[in-house]
Amino acid sequence: MGFERGDHVCAVYATPAELAEEVAAFLAEGLGRRQRCWYVGVGPEMDAVGRELLRLGIDAAAEVGRGALKLISGGEAYIIHGTFSPEATVAVFNDAIEQAYAAGFTGFRAAAEMSWALECADGAHQVIVYEALLKSLFASSRAVGLCLYDRSRMPLGVLNGALVTHPIVGSRGRYRANPFYDPTVTGSAPVREAEVLSRLEQLDGTAG
Repeated sequence: MGFERGDHVCAVYATPAELAEEVAAFLAEGLGRRQRCWYVGVGPEMDAVGRELLRLGIDAAAEVGRGALKLISGGEAYIIHGTFSPEATVAVFNDAIEQAYAAGFTGFRAAAEMSWALECADGAHQVIVYEALLKSLFASSRAVGLCLYDRSRMPLGVLNGALVTHPIVGSRGRYRANPFYDPTVTGSAPVREAEVLSRLEQLDGTAG
């Protein structure tokens, strides 16, 4: 993958197997660089991620045991005091970055499957606000973030918001500078369905 500190990346995936492969490759790269790694998931893919890490030669349980890897449920990471607050969640990740360096790791990286947003009040809007805040955090810190979006579950407005708030985009293990990135975006906005579908088709063409 070759991600560097400061990268804020969007991955659009289509199947659970693809999700597990993307996450495991991302985590393996970070662990190989002696970075502390988090994965925030919402479903049964945790076991699949562990199996994929093992296929890559990494014992997830051992990495968790030594504090290099943390596997977290979406609610645990994002729901603060019973609700989702973009600002409070960014503060959680900011603290995690500082703690990683204090513990002697060379960096911090986090991958997150974003379907948790569908369960939150006004989640479709709030997740884009959150992504806009998060890009600033990663850009100014020695950390890497990978946000994963299920193209079959996420509304087109959310998928478009994801595309415009990440400087790097890709799928199926292939990434590039994001031609749809707009640093002025701070929240959700009405979108034209045809335009979003066209962007997703262009993304598929990059990964093909």
